[in-house]
Amino acid sequence: MDKKTRNKHPSLPVPGSSNKVPNAPLHEEVGEPPKRSWRNRCCRYMYDRNTKKFCGRTCKSWLYILVYTVMYLIFLSTYTLIFLYGSLLVIKYLDAYQMVEKTDLLTYAADGIGLSATPTSLNAMPLIWYRNEQQEYQKYVKSLESLLSKRRKREVDSFPDLGPCGEAPFGYGNSPCVIIRINKQLKWSAKPLNANSSRMDIPMNVRHWLKLEKQRLWLHCDGYHSYDKEHIGKIKYYPDPPGFDPNSFPLDKNSHSPLIAVQISEFTLGVSLAVQCKLYYEGGSSTKEFLLYVTPKRK
Repeated sequence: MDKKTRNKHPSLPVPGSSNKVPNAPLHEEVGEPPKRSWRNRCCRYMYDRNTKKFCGRTCKSWLYILVYTVMYLIFLSTYTLIFLYGSLLVIKYLDAYQMVEKTDLLTYAADGIGLSATPTSLNAMPLIWYRNEQQEYQKYVKSLESLLSKRRKREVDSFPDLGPCGEAPFGYGNSPCVIIRINKQLKWSAKPLNANSSRMDIPMNVRHWLKLEKQRLWLHCDGYHSYDKEHIGKIKYYPDPPGFDPNSFPLDKNSHSPLIAVQISEFTLGVSLAVQCKLYYEGGSSTKEFLLYVTPKRK
């Protein structure tokens, strides 16, 4: 190849020029492409402008998922309600089913049926606390009136004789009354004590009542401690002696538990008294405790 031809070859430098080729690209180092930050990747995953996808799915795909989820929840809820309704029907027909009033489902003793005392449920604690003045104990009078008015509407002929505890002011304030009843519980019944019972926890009054011709579930009230017994004064019952007819139990949904009124008198004023009422029957007993605190009138 002659000199002229060699100079015309495009790959050869022009004579008189430098070894550097004009407009030649600069040398670039070969390496990994620049990495995107985690924020960019997260934003791109949440919404990709190129593909117009949210979290890797199109709007149409997310709409299908939402519709199927709502349909599944509706189906699951309907199936659950049908199953529960069918289960309740089976229980109703296979077992003796009765309605129980909420007011009768109060406290239950650990060793037997529960007892309720009115008006002690007005407070968070079973407490009767008032000054011996009419405006102070009016709330207790209203509570007893409410209880007895509901009973008299249904039991006009068979309402028990509660003496002074059967009408306002129910002995408040010198001799307050408390009405005791057995809480309504499904299928509960009890046998009366035997007159020859060897139980050591039976008071003398109850042993005397056991000798009567009628058999009852006997109720006995007294001070909780020896100090309370010293200051509690006298206790009267209406009816007297205080017994529940065992043939009244178990109760049905339309009947009410019998009532026994307990009237406390001649107690010491200004002293907090713990009172315990205990129901005795064969094979167990039930108790109800409450506090009585009455202060003298203002001078």
